[in-house]
Amino acid sequence: MSMVTAAVEPRSVSVDERFHFDLAGYLHLHGALTADEVAEALAWSVAAQQVDLVAFNADRGEQMKNHLGRPVSRILDVEPRFLRFLDHPVIAPYLATFCGPDYKHIDNDLFHTSPGYAGGGWHRGSPAHDTGYCFAGRFDCPMVKVFYCLTDVGPGQGPFEVVPGSHKSQLQSMDDQGRLDLPGQHVFDDVKAGDAIIFNEALLHNGRPNTTERTRKTLIINFGNAGAKCWVGYHPLAATLARCTPRQRQILSNQPGDWEQAVVPGQVRMGTAGMS
Repeated sequence: MSMVTAAVEPRSVSVDERFHFDLAGYLHLHGALTADEVAEALAWSVAAQQVDLVAFNADRGEQMKNHLGRPVSRILDVEPRFLRFLDHPVIAPYLATFCGPDYKHIDNDLFHTSPGYAGGGWHRGSPAHDTGYCFAGRFDCPMVKVFYCLTDVGPGQGPFEVVPGSHKSQLQSMDDQGRLDLPGQHVFDDVKAGDAIIFNEALLHNGRPNTTERTRKTLIINFGNAGAKCWVGYHPLAATLARCTPRQRQILSNQPGDWEQAVVPGQVRMGTAGMS
């Protein structure tokens, strides 16, 4: 464990945060990482980009088409020092609350939104459900994503956006209209390096155009509940597992096979394609 992480104070999930996540489907945690943690992560990301990724991914074959590669997918395998973000003391209590105490890893990427990026498309990774995946006061989200923000992000810098509450929407999805703006959207254009964004993947979400000369840099780790399987092509290497703490190894010990969407009674299936 990094000495930096060892000094980070854990957080507890407040009643207000539980209410907001249930209602809106996301949380913006300001100052989740220390300045030293951000500096370390940026240094590690530079090192990871020096790796010959074609050779590194040679064993993945056709599975690589499931990698974002913007610029480094499977960042935990490429640079195992990022493993600490699986159970970061600030973030872990939220994952245990929203996915369950035996939450699992699904996929992981170092993600850059470079100058000139035209924007993605509205999408979601899990279908909307009228409960928002909160059953009798207990969350059981099949997919929750964490953005560890490594750079400031302001207006025009390719900010992330969501439609709050869309994880519960029962109307026809709005993700296939090619629109940049949707009713009720929230744009994260007030992000500081070290912030974290946690969101229910059933939310409609998108990445906006980057019209500046700055690159938005984000460590993205996708998590699920105890039954979650890894996304295709993201199963960890044995060498990575050997670098894990016992807790991290549990998080990476998914059910056999590749990701498949669990079906909840009464579930509304919506589109899942796109990028953030």
